[in-house]
Amino acid sequence: MNSILHIILIFTAFGGFFLAFYIRHKKQANEKMICPFNSDCDAVVYSDYSKFFGVPVEILGMLYYGIIAVSHALFLAFPNLISQFSIFTTLVLTIVAFLFSLYLTFIQIFTLKQWCVWCLVSAGICTVIFVTVLSVSGFGLIPLLESHHELILIGHFLGVAIGLGGATITDILFFKFLKDFRISEKEANVIHILSQIIWFALAILVLTGIGFYLPEAEELNQSAKFLLKMVVVVVIIINGAFLNLLVAPKLVKISFDKEYGRGGRKLHRIRKIAFALGAISIVSWYSAFILGMLGKISFDFPFLLLIYLFLLIGAIIVSQFMEKFFFWKKTLNFAPL
Repeated sequence: MNSILHIILIFTAFGGFFLAFYIRHKKQANEKMICPFNSDCDAVVYSDYSKFFGVPVEILGMLYYGIIAVSHALFLAFPNLISQFSIFTTLVLTIVAFLFSLYLTFIQIFTLKQWCVWCLVSAGICTVIFVTVLSVSGFGLIPLLESHHELILIGHFLGVAIGLGGATITDILFFKFLKDFRISEKEANVIHILSQIIWFALAILVLTGIGFYLPEAEELNQSAKFLLKMVVVVVIIINGAFLNLLVAPKLVKISFDKEYGRGGRKLHRIRKIAFALGAISIVSWYSAFILGMLGKISFDFPFLLLIYLFLLIGAIIVSQFMEKFFFWKKTLNFAPL
């Protein structure tokens, strides 16, 4: 049975590789993408979200599909290569690709509001590979996670460190960029790259968190610290989604130049929301970091949740005073005589 699943994975991965190669060829030739269902594939394929860390996503797709096809071809030809480590590595890679395809689909639906059929097919291929890889593993998932506990622990700390650093630098640069009371296209691109880094860190945090949870679910369900950390991670995800959907597309327009012009009041509200979401992000990432560093704590979950909510409310209030400060500073410096 595993041989059949390996063959399915090989052919499915090759299909994904050639699809990614087709998209890459069209982009290099600067040709219009032909969509079978008359949607605007170009709006997606040539958008700002078509690159991740500056690398075109179709190249990432070609690398991923190529690795999966070659790996399982080797597993099929040389069964002795199959080990807990090789299965764990391909499983992690597959889960990351699956989550990344969900992220790109999310961007199509809510941010770009355009569909690319070829991208959706690629997401479907990632889903098929994800399900099949789970099935092809000859090792139990829980023992697999338990045997790589130290590796998962390192990845978890790495995810928290990258996310915390990314959120801190983003907030610092946000205020630095607003010294001239506006954010330029170049500055918005820098924040966009940092946002991708934070999403990458969040993916690591979620994956490794699942890796911790499954082997010790019964014990962790009784841990107030773990439950609060899960709440914090959910807040980070929802907060990040709002930042990408509501703030990121209008980042360049968030300035203090026109408060009462056309659309000025709406942009003013978005700016206030941007300050609030930034405050929620930084408090939540530092909360996740502190919770990870603490050992066992005697406080119960409602008390810890109350402290976290108090910190969030305080940070939001401070962020609104900061927004007012920038507005007053702009008014005093540039008000007409």
